Formats: sequence, C-alpha cells, structure tokens
Amino acid sequence: MAVAEGLGTAGDGRREPPPDPGAAGTGRRGPRERLAGVDAARGVALLGVFIAHMGVPLAVLATGDPGPTGWGGATGHGAALAELVSEAVGGRSAALFAFLAGVSLVLLAGSDRPGTRVERNRVRVRLAVRALLLIAVGYALATLGSLAVILHFYGVYFLLAVPLLWLRTRHLAALAVAVALIGPQATLAAQSLPVGHAAGSVEEAGWTSADDAAWEATWGDPEWVREKEASWEAAEESGGSALPVTAGEPAGGEALFSPETVEGPLDLLVFGLYPATVFTAYVLAGMAVARAGLRGRRARWWTVGGGAGLAVLGYGTSWLLRGPLVRFLPGEDEFSPWRAPLEAYAHSNTSFEVVGNTGAAMAVVGLCLLLCGTRPARVLLYPVAAMGAMTLTLYTAHGVLLWAVYGGLLPGWASWAQTYTVEAVVAFSLVFATVWRLTLGAGPMERPVTAASKAVARWTVRDRSAAPPEGAKAVGPTA
Repeated sequence: MAVAEGLGTAGDGRREPPPDPGAAGTGRRGPRERLAGVDAARGVALLGVFIAHMGVPLAVLATGDPGPTGWGGATGHGAALAELVSEAVGGRSAALFAFLAGVSLVLLAGSDRPGTRVERNRVRVRLAVRALLLIAVGYALATLGSLAVILHFYGVYFLLAVPLLWLRTRHLAALAVAVALIGPQATLAAQSLPVGHAAGSVEEAGWTSADDAAWEATWGDPEWVREKEASWEAAEESGGSALPVTAGEPAGGEALFSPETVEGPLDLLVFGLYPATVFTAYVLAGMAVARAGLRGRRARWWTVGGGAGLAVLGYGTSWLLRGPLVRFLPGEDEFSPWRAPLEAYAHSNTSFEVVGNTGAAMAVVGLCLLLCGTRPARVLLYPVAAMGAMTLTLYTAHGVLLWAVYGGLLPGWASWAQTYTVEAVVAFSLVFATVWRLTLGAGPMERPVTAASKAVARWTVRDRSAAPPEGAKAVGPTA
C-alpha cells in the first residue's frame, strides 16, 4: 500500500486499471484495493516537492525570471502568483507525504481487529524491511548533495510507527496531539544545545533583525538586482555560467558525492530538516484519520472540514500572536527565542506549523478522495494518481537529474533544462507514470522493494500451524 511500498507507493506488480472510487476504507483483512484519492493526494505532494526544489512551472513566462518566485526583480501578477504557489508548497508537501505515510501504514496493516500473530509479524517485518531500504536509498541520494532528501527520515518514521499499527483511533489521535504539542518544543530546546549538526543542515542561529534588514535592503533594491542579473547574463553570453558551477560541483560549491553533507542518527531524530520528533505527529495523524475510516462521502467531507478547521487554528493563531498580539509578547526583537515557537512558516517545525500543516494535509486528502469518487474527475486525475503510485521512482529520478543539472553534467544540447527543469520533470513524470502503470503496474523501484519485503517476511516468519505438505507423515490419531 501507498508509502509502505516505497516512498508512498503501493503495488504488487500487477497492471492496474484506473482505480475504483469505492476502494477499501480502513483496510479489512483479505484482498485490499487501492484508494484512488490517496494516490492522487500523493501525486499532488510530489508535484509540490518538484515546485519546492525546482521552481514554479512556467514562472519564467509569467514573470520573466526562471526563479521559483520571480525574485530576480520581476513584478506584476505573474510574479505574485508564482510566489504564492511557491509559498503554498513550502513545507506542506513534506508534511503531506508524512501524513499519507500514516494513512498507508493503516491501510497495509488492515483492521483494528488484527489477525493471527503470524499475519501481524509478517506486516511488521515487511514494513521494517521497507524502512531500511528507504534509509539506504535516502542516504545514497543525499550524498549527491542536490536536494534536501527526506527518504531516510521517512524510513525512521516507519520504524517508529511499527509498534503502533493496530492502536485504536482515539489512542492514535491522542498520541498525535501529544507529539504535536511536545515534540516541537523538545526539538527547539535540543537544537539550542551546543552540539553538532549535520553539515547540510540550515543553521540560522545568530540571525538578527539587523541581518534581516540588510538582506531586504540588498535584494529589495531593483537597481542592485538588475546589475546582478546583467553580470550573470554577461557571464552566460561569454560561455560561462550565471552561477559558480563547474563540472563535478553543484551550484552551492560543495563537491558531488559528499558523504560529510548527509545527516547522522541524531539529525534524523532531532536536528535535521525533517526531525522525527516533529514529523511523527503527521504520521500519527494520518494513521488516526485512516483508522477512523475514509470510505464514505460523509467521512471524506468531515476530513476536509476538520482539516480546514485545523489549518485555520494553526496558521491563524500563529498570525495573531506574531501580528496583532505581538506587543503583548516578551522580547524586544522579532528573532527573540521567546517568539520562535510561535512561528508557522515552512520548516519552522513548531506546534503551530504542525497543526496547520496537518489540517492542510487532511483537506487535500479529503478533496482528492471526493474528486476521485466521480468518474470524470477520476479519469482526469489518473496521471497524477499514477505519479502518486510510484513516488519513490520519480523522487529519486528528480534528485539525480538535479545533481546532473547543478553539476554541469548535461550535454550542450540539453542546456535548456537549466531553465525549464521543473516543466520537463513534471511533463515527463505525468506521461511516464501513466504509461508505465497502465502497461507494467508497479514502478521500477517500487516493484523490487515490494518483492524484497515480502520475501524477507516469508523467510523470517513461518506459519507453523499451516497444513503439512502433501506426502508428509501425519502426526496424531488416525481414523
């Protein structure tokens, strides 16, 4: 199911028709069907990741600038729209992936009335194997240094969730609330300690309002921006590069294949960009929502409405405390440590961001499920759902592509990809995923992950109560 088969993918290797909108809710034992809406939501999350890493599609046409938000001095409605889209996906795509991981774990585990011990243990082993494979792939991809990889963090979330697979809805919800309230505070406290962070971690300690003012004064000066752009254009026209890129190095200047830039165990748990102490709340929330049921239209509308309410609560409360009510808060500087837990911007990893992101994720999942309940929308969204069914493959491929682009490894005829990277990746992903799923089923990386996890589960968990093979000597009384 879903993420359990890769980075949010499912599949047993069989070719699949467009999914049925009435597919299973909480995953009763027996044959399990895919939820088309869950695949579509995962595809939306993947599109958000592409935008966050490569920019808004067609922004160069709307703003005259290839940057993701039109930061290069471009103005007007196109720039504003590009900036809005970029801000909308920032941080929320990763949260949506983690939420969907929880949904998928419950769909794979099945009913809250678990089956035999052998069945439960096989599910646990399958998930543990997938988690370890995700960690391995994530670390391999992280060494390229082309993007902030979430795969190995994802594997840690899986391992932490394995003991909780068959908890009831109220218990999962209570744990989600507890982690959302306590986890971010513990993370902020731990990150303030004088311990080492990953080399690739974003460290903003010491950034003050004076630094912020200097940044705004520089990049907010249209004349300075135009001069900078002119120097970049001159460098490109002379056969150079607008950015300090050389073969074998990304734009940031770090050598490719740099193991020192990847996260250590403590970064996966606390200090990284996607710490388990925070993101586990999204996983638990997804598990609780899936355990409550996703089958009927009423449940899906409740998911949308509840999500919208949580989003308003999280983002709205943060806005009030950082805006109209800010004068009542301690601290003279907006960067005061007293105010850091009140933020809700992307990757701030505060309780307010967690609540808001959880609500946004619930709303997206509920809307996708509702849309995929109608045949026209289900057919229209099939390419997006196909992307969602092979996110491990596509996520890994886009990381490798960025490595090639940033490292100056593309041939001359492909230089256009430096400007239109996101458009090329989105178009290719939609077409490739649709054709592959209709013809071959599970994705290129999802299929071996599924096969390996099932094989290990069969080898390590034996059903000793099964009937002896034909020809074996019977034990016990005979008639």
